[in-house]
Amino acid sequence: MGSSISSLGIGSGVLTADVIDQLKEADEARIVKPLENKITENNQKQDAHKLLDSLMKSFKANASALSFDTIFDNKTVESSGKAKVEVDAGATVESFTLETTTLAKKDITSFGEFDGKSSALVGSGESGVLNLTIDGSTYGIAYDDTTTLESLAQSITDEAGARISASILQTGDGKYSLVLSSKETGANQAITIEDTDDGSIGNGTLGGMFDAYDAGTNPDGYQNIQAAGDSEFLYNGITVKRSTNEISDLIIGVNIELKEEGDFSLVDISQDTTVVADELQLFTDSYNTLMSNLHDMTLKDKETGAEGIFNGDSFVKSISRDLTKTITSLSSDGDSLVNYGIDLDRNGHMSFSKATLDEKIKSDPDGVEEFFTGSIDSEGNRVDGIFTTIDDKLKSYTGYGNQLSNFENNLKSEATNLSKSHAAAKASLDARYEIMTKRFTAYDAMISRVNSQFSSLQMMIDAETK
Repeated sequence: MGSSISSLGIGSGVLTADVIDQLKEADEARIVKPLENKITENNQKQDAHKLLDSLMKSFKANASALSFDTIFDNKTVESSGKAKVEVDAGATVESFTLETTTLAKKDITSFGEFDGKSSALVGSGESGVLNLTIDGSTYGIAYDDTTTLESLAQSITDEAGARISASILQTGDGKYSLVLSSKETGANQAITIEDTDDGSIGNGTLGGMFDAYDAGTNPDGYQNIQAAGDSEFLYNGITVKRSTNEISDLIIGVNIELKEEGDFSLVDISQDTTVVADELQLFTDSYNTLMSNLHDMTLKDKETGAEGIFNGDSFVKSISRDLTKTITSLSSDGDSLVNYGIDLDRNGHMSFSKATLDEKIKSDPDGVEEFFTGSIDSEGNRVDGIFTTIDDKLKSYTGYGNQLSNFENNLKSEATNLSKSHAAAKASLDARYEIMTKRFTAYDAMISRVNSQFSSLQMMIDAETK
């Protein structure tokens, strides 16, 4: 006890500080200790709730991922031939044949073979305009007696570079040729050449290059090396033409690149089961982790006496039953997750078979997507998929204002009330024993005085007796 009662018991030898301590300890064990135990238990429940809430949210995230149809967007593609086929998200599952008849080509025109790149193309005083027409657009390239092969190529690039490529090709030792090519493929990319000087360019050292090639009369003239042309191919036996070898408008989400004339490709676009299978495995693992923790939190082992922190809580005990009932429910046509590789054993442990899922997707990819994510019935009404139903069930537990949130608020309110009760009980006991200490001190003083008076009387009696 405090220093104010350090001499308590000196007078009586009975009303000591140890007696008060023992009495107070007994009252604390009876009144305060139970409250402290309840506070400890409440703290443990709040910690367990945090774990439960985290596991429920994780499980909900897995269920939610499986409820969106975008999870079925991933496709795989195989092509038996040389045609390159790629698919975007959302492409349709199908198989088709591609037979390449003709590849789309650029227009390529070569202008003669000349001894120099920097020699004048026309004679002194000569000038004109070289008109290049492509896909309805005409580009005028002016030239005069200062124009060289190099400067002509540059002028073409400056004026028509967006549509026509101009380059100088060295064809031999000291021999050069101007080459024009369309930037794109297709029959409409043919380049038409017209000279305003009507091909008569006087005494230029490279005379005749603006006229059409003739082996005998004009070997320096231009000649078409490759004619612009469209691609032509058979899609499932149907003839199709495009201006390019890269086709993206034939099938939604499918990009085709034709590679070789005469190529025959059998193309198979199928559902990529990897993403769906991975998500189902995460769903399975998350479910088992949640159920294992729920079991530990609510168990009562009669043999060992072990009890989970929520053993006596009906709300937490009901969660596993509620979720299992939802997961194992049947659709309106009697379908269930068992048919897609998800199964529960007698102990409630979930397992997943990828082989079962793969076989189901292979046989009915649209049916799998509809069962998982939902569909529209014949009357235009939305029918929820199994994982939409599971996600909605978990949503009723998680999130602000829902069941687990309310449960947490109750635990926090209980903790507040227990803390107040504990503080009040401690204060009440302290006040009680402060008063008791003062009374013991007073009683001890009274006993001391009585003892002193009795001692004097005893001395008088002893004196008379002697």
